[in-house]
Amino acid sequence: MTNQDERTIQQWAAAHPAPVTIRYLKGTGDADASLARFCDQLGRCAPGVTIKTDSDAADRAPALVLGVHQNITYQAVPQGKELPPFFNALNRGASDASQLAADLVANARRIEMPADLTLFITMQCPHCPLTVDGLLALADIAPDLQVTVIDGMRFTETAEKEGVRAVPTLVLDGHLRWTGHIDLAEVIDQCRQRDPSQLTARCLRQIIEAGEAPRLSTMMIEQAMIFPSFLDLLVHPRWSVRLGAMVTVEYLVDEAPGLAARLVQPLWSRFGQLDASAQGDVVQVMAQTGTGQARQLLSSIAEGAFDPSVKTAAVEELADWTD
Repeated sequence: MTNQDERTIQQWAAAHPAPVTIRYLKGTGDADASLARFCDQLGRCAPGVTIKTDSDAADRAPALVLGVHQNITYQAVPQGKELPPFFNALNRGASDASQLAADLVANARRIEMPADLTLFITMQCPHCPLTVDGLLALADIAPDLQVTVIDGMRFTETAEKEGVRAVPTLVLDGHLRWTGHIDLAEVIDQCRQRDPSQLTARCLRQIIEAGEAPRLSTMMIEQAMIFPSFLDLLVHPRWSVRLGAMVTVEYLVDEAPGLAARLVQPLWSRFGQLDASAQGDVVQVMAQTGTGQARQLLSSIAEGAFDPSVKTAAVEELADWTD
């Protein structure tokens, strides 16, 4: 952090004394060390900022999470001209949309499904700060927008994986992208027009964690299909994520048992790659479907070379089976 950056932070802190909380998702490696240093320096220069460290978010770490809806993630260390957009995101209240056109604000508020927007920037990019500021303002207006700002020079592996060759680059749900001058009105239009079946696992997870498992079940029933990313949640490494997906399955079984039955084969195809904890949950899901195929597979698990806890779970489900 330069002396000028420190002065910028101190000036912002003096003008905005209200307490602010940032979640620091602790990870590993050089990028994590850079974020940790930034948090230390930010806390020193701005005493009103509280940094809460979360060491149990490995799937998103390292990162900073902020915003009135906690829907803004930074995998970047703001410097120079990127500091004002960062501070604006900290300052902004849910009603502050003054910098955006009225029709854009209205469209953003009509978004009905979570949207995963990833913006790649660099600290040297002259056009990135304006794009960041506008996008973060939209995230404040529309809680269903999940915005991640990534420094492509610091998180090089992520940028290379996404094929980012220029900045700013904005990616919607891992598919649609814009590079250079980004028309935010077009972005919001695309967020509203998406095919629900193509939602990312992160978007589906957001629906579930908002307590809307019945809504997700209804969406799949209306589309007459199991959304591909939903399977990722059922076998997710974190138990809490799997649990939310399993609640959704309960609604599916009640409302559309034939559709729920389609879960069995794809879950079985992933079964061997899961740890014992996840396998135990998948056993429960397969049993919930009540299909003949599920019963046969549970018998195979009970008699197979699996962890004793998994075999026991299968035996118990078979014992409770009712035709």
